[in-house]
Amino acid sequence: MKVVHIDKPFKIQDMPLKDIYVLDNWLSTELHHYFDKFISNSSWWSKTNSVSSQSPTGLPHHSFWGASFFRDNLEIEHDMKPEDTFFVRYLIKRLETEFGFKYTRFQYAGLNSQTQGCPGTIHTDCKDDDAWNISFLYYPNRFWNKNWGGTLRLLDKGHQGLDGRKEHIEKHQVAETEFVPNRLIMFDGRIPHGADAPNESARYMDRKSLVIRGDEVELVKDSNLLYKDFVRPTEPAGSLQDHILK
Repeated sequence: MKVVHIDKPFKIQDMPLKDIYVLDNWLSTELHHYFDKFISNSSWWSKTNSVSSQSPTGLPHHSFWGASFFRDNLEIEHDMKPEDTFFVRYLIKRLETEFGFKYTRFQYAGLNSQTQGCPGTIHTDCKDDDAWNISFLYYPNRFWNKNWGGTLRLLDKGHQGLDGRKEHIEKHQVAETEFVPNRLIMFDGRIPHGADAPNESARYMDRKSLVIRGDEVELVKDSNLLYKDFVRPTEPAGSLQDHILK
């Protein structure tokens, strides 16, 4: 397993994915900034993503901000308005079209926002026997200093809670990728992974990531047939929302 940097999307030929694929500048600058502004000014964030330690109390170690758009079979979360999901729906369609697949059992799409002192647990996105899984991470931040941390770490073994997290990573890490705005990461969701929190230099910054994943996918030879009305808009104006909400 290795990190492979690509300069454009490619049609997936075989499953499961053997490497971690990284694509920088996935969206146009205009769409990227639009999405960050859209989610940053929204009111549906909540502190529901709790991270529990292995302490005797079982109380959450900390929690960070999150927002869920879709669950199983693209069912909209009960507290999310349909009109607030249009951009994420567009990104799901774009991923399927550009990489040549279709989710046959969609699992989840949502946002995480980590701040200083809130690392993510080492986890997997699916069960070990879900061989046809694809997970995506997209980083919508408009700006990030590489010295602020937020590295994504991938390991060969999972780990529960946060106690011993650092030592476990030192022993089992197999790859890592920096947190870079407008970066897209594609990988097999069975790989244990977790993101570092922003460090003290980023005291007032949040590390935002969009998660899109599914348990089962079908490879499609001609992905242009997936969505006959699929377009790559250059203007993130009302026309984009109108098009996707049709």
